[in-house]
Amino acid sequence: MAKILIGKYEGSIYQEGNGYTGALELGHKPDGKRDRLKRKGRNKTIVLDKLKKAVAELEEGVKSSPNYRVQDAVNDFLEAFATSNRSESSKDTYRRLTVHQIIPFIGHQPLTDLTAEQVDQWLNGRAKHLSTSTLAIVHSLLRRSLRRAMRFEKVGRNVAELVDTPSGQGGRPSKSFTLEQASTLMEEAAKPEHRLGVYVTLAVTSGLRTEELRTLKWADLDLDSATVYVLRADRHNGETKTKLSRRGLGLADVAIEALRALRTRQAAERLQAGEAYQDHDLVICHEDGTPYTANSVRYWFRKILTAAGLNGAEWCPRELRHTFVSLMSDHGVSIETISKLVGHKNTKITEEIYRHQLKPEIRDGAEHMNVIFKTGTAKSA
Repeated sequence: MAKILIGKYEGSIYQEGNGYTGALELGHKPDGKRDRLKRKGRNKTIVLDKLKKAVAELEEGVKSSPNYRVQDAVNDFLEAFATSNRSESSKDTYRRLTVHQIIPFIGHQPLTDLTAEQVDQWLNGRAKHLSTSTLAIVHSLLRRSLRRAMRFEKVGRNVAELVDTPSGQGGRPSKSFTLEQASTLMEEAAKPEHRLGVYVTLAVTSGLRTEELRTLKWADLDLDSATVYVLRADRHNGETKTKLSRRGLGLADVAIEALRALRTRQAAERLQAGEAYQDHDLVICHEDGTPYTANSVRYWFRKILTAAGLNGAEWCPRELRHTFVSLMSDHGVSIETISKLVGHKNTKITEEIYRHQLKPEIRDGAEHMNVIFKTGTAKSA
């Protein structure tokens, strides 16, 4: 056993098992028990270096613990985040990314031993499998977790702040359905066996975002004047994506018909469910009135696609909005009008996101959809 002195702390390093253990006497805890700082390693040099680092962090005010690992820091962050008023979809996304992208790779690492080099190696390893945007979220999750750990004196510095987010894999570019495909899809969606048929019809004919559709309430609709008022979205604080996303839109006849049929159906379901019905006034909801999650919408959307003879694996719900833009553009609606209809701040955003769906010049909203789905042909730009 070798006696050591690090700063003002005395201790020793001794052989234990297949390696060495170092222990420093820190004094006594509030309950009167000895307060000892321990570190383990393959040899005495490693143990001594760990003890020196622990003392340095201790003197900086960090409550160092070899048992507090990266996964503990991230899970503590998620636990705090779960109590925030952020959307459930954000909370689910963070949990999923933590479980699959952080914990299996660096979760076991003691937080005080984590280095910038290890973070850099981890991010570059995941860059081969994740898109750039997902990689940025994962990196941000670690940064925010370490920032919280610093606030509670679990670690002395945030090494994740020292590393740049690398570029990941390119995401799949969005596309839109052709008029023929959209017509086939809407015809299938109108069948009573598809509960989310109204979702498809509204998305194609109004261009509403998927998070706007999931929170749409009957109070936001005026079926007599064929108008929908977009006032909220499944986002932070229930706010729409931008101020201009709060908008009133005309609804095509085919959407009004679908909505009237759904309202009748929901009234019957409410009676059948009785006290078990949870009335959130939602347009898009389960038989008991509860809301759909983003994942469940994707699942049932693919069911409709498959039934329509379209490959469900090739499409996602947001591409219904791209289809709206494409059909409007083909029918002669100007980019300025399309930008207002989809709730963009300016036409530049519309051009950047939907550049493959846009044609040079064009005209207006719900009345065009009536023509499109009555005639079955698109007007040339």
